[in-house]
Amino acid sequence: MLVDDDVMVRLLAAEALIASGFEVMEAADGESALELFERHEFSLVLLDVSLGGIDGFEVCRRLRAHPHGRTLPIIMLTGMDDTGSIDSAYAMGATDFVTKPLNWTLLVYRIRYALRAARTMSELQSSERRLAVAQRVARLGGWIWHVDEDRCERSPICLQLWGDVPAALHTEPFGLLARVLSPDRQHLREAMERARQGEPYQMSFRVQRADGIIVSLHEHAVPERDEFGRVVRIEGVTQDVTEREQAERRIRFLAYHDSLTGLANRQMFREMLDHTLARSQRIGSRCALLYLDLDRLKRINDSFGHTLGDQILREVATRIVGSIRTADIVAREDQSAEEVVARLGGDEFTVLLTDLARVDDAARVAARICEELSAPLQVAHIELAVTASIGIAVFPDNGEDPETLLRHADMAMYAAKQRGRNTYEFFTETMQLQAVERLSLEQDLVRAVEQSQFVLHYQPQVDAATGRIVSAEALLRWEHPLRGMVSPVQFIPVAEETGLIVPLGEWVVMEACRQMAVWLAEGLPVVPVAVNLSAHNFRSDSLLTSIAYALESTGLPSRYLHVELTESAVMQEPEQAMATLGALKSLGLMLSIDDFGTGYSSLSTLKQFPIDLLKIDRSFVRDLPDDASGASIVEAILALAHALGLGVVAEGVETLAQRDFLRSRRCGLMQGYLYSRPQPADVFAGLLREGVLRRE
Repeated sequence: MLVDDDVMVRLLAAEALIASGFEVMEAADGESALELFERHEFSLVLLDVSLGGIDGFEVCRRLRAHPHGRTLPIIMLTGMDDTGSIDSAYAMGATDFVTKPLNWTLLVYRIRYALRAARTMSELQSSERRLAVAQRVARLGGWIWHVDEDRCERSPICLQLWGDVPAALHTEPFGLLARVLSPDRQHLREAMERARQGEPYQMSFRVQRADGIIVSLHEHAVPERDEFGRVVRIEGVTQDVTEREQAERRIRFLAYHDSLTGLANRQMFREMLDHTLARSQRIGSRCALLYLDLDRLKRINDSFGHTLGDQILREVATRIVGSIRTADIVAREDQSAEEVVARLGGDEFTVLLTDLARVDDAARVAARICEELSAPLQVAHIELAVTASIGIAVFPDNGEDPETLLRHADMAMYAAKQRGRNTYEFFTETMQLQAVERLSLEQDLVRAVEQSQFVLHYQPQVDAATGRIVSAEALLRWEHPLRGMVSPVQFIPVAEETGLIVPLGEWVVMEACRQMAVWLAEGLPVVPVAVNLSAHNFRSDSLLTSIAYALESTGLPSRYLHVELTESAVMQEPEQAMATLGALKSLGLMLSIDDFGTGYSSLSTLKQFPIDLLKIDRSFVRDLPDDASGASIVEAILALAHALGLGVVAEGVETLAQRDFLRSRRCGLMQGYLYSRPQPADVFAGLLREGVLRRE
């Protein structure tokens, strides 16, 4: 906007400005200029001092009072060049002052400079506003300590960080130290004293504000020197880092603790174990590692769901912590660095006991844990019993490094499980030898599957009245090239744990079908052969397809294949078992329950299963007829089978007395050493040709 009462000046000025690319609006007096300013936004005002009516000084003052005119460049034009006029112009808020007659080229440059300076100032103010907002959000305050004057300038945000600070302390460099908590107060004082000598510092400290709230502040200070090397001021920033420190503590807690139980996790446990063993070695003390594994938690999870299982794990953690002697420190946020209770994952826990006076102390703690855990749990209105098997390894007796100690405690824990669960075992060297042997057996077992080292032997099942062979059982044997014949008692548990039992079971089905097909092709009087499938096979998704494939690929009629399943396998999940048994039956197979009487069958469920045969476990036959208890059980099983219309096979018949007792109770089929041991396929083929095995 160009404001001048001289028409010629306005004409020439407007022409020069338009030629230089500016848009120009004109006003001949102060009143018109003010009205025009209300209606438009201008980038700059050229304002003559001498105007009719309101003079230029007053117009400048009013423009500066307007919200849009506070930072607007205003260049005053005048024919007066006295100092008083210049002072008055700047006093009213003029940006620049140009005297007449005007040099149009110079005026254009002055205008461009004023506009550029205005843009720069606007950007600076905008940057300062953004910085102020950022500092408020980041809770960051600045300050300057003028060393020579011993005076401190603190920004409003800086003062807010310290709380309600009395005005008298605003400028005192050491005036706020009283609010810093010990021992941080002395550390900050020393850092400030060193800063006066030219040493920068940055440190965090805790402050108790006037309202009692404790916050954490972080301060960074840098001394500034003059040309003579003297420290003249110290510039610094102070930031509220309370939330950041809380978040860091939370992140650290989550990184080192189990989210379900709040106990130390595997990572923290390993670090604590390393530290504890190093400390014990340094001071010559003993410590013990207890390795706990909950017994049968998987069954609870399968029956009631993982939500209830998680509740059990939390309660177990609480009980373990409560079982530790008062002197033992539990690994929570406020734990000491010496002892720890940890959850490694799943249902595995560890307890690290330090400074043991006697090894028996570890046994007492383990016994107390077993006792506490064995008490009934009340979870979601369900009462459950949970027990633990605990292995104990002592440093340095059972290992001098973390890996060895962990491995040995784990071995001892498995020994506790094998001893009956809900107990504890100390590691022994025998366990190490057994573990090495077991590992070797596992490796050999894998190779045995790959190299077909397995064979089937066949044991006849004989009609009790006539001695005629009516069926047989296929029994798996392992012919190891170095070990010789390996007992199933040794390798079947290993196969089950390693998962090899499923392909082994499928191989047994295929091999039995293949061998019977060969015998049929040779014209032998083939009898049905039973294969015993594990619970793992029974639950396998490939069960039906593998059996169907074996029958189809060998061309064996399905009536020759019997499937034996243990009582516990079919009773674990009765509804699923019913469906699987029905599918097997639809293939035309005979089905039998092996080791009957050793599980927990429900008679109402048993009678619904599509089974054909019950096998009396050898443990009931062994002491017949002298064992009255065994005799009663056998008689009950026979009566049940007869009532349900099922066939019966008695296993483990080795004496004539046993045979006579069973035959007198109408036991239809017998199997055992009295008639024949399990035989290789070629020997059993000879028994098939004979057809009858009389033992009088």
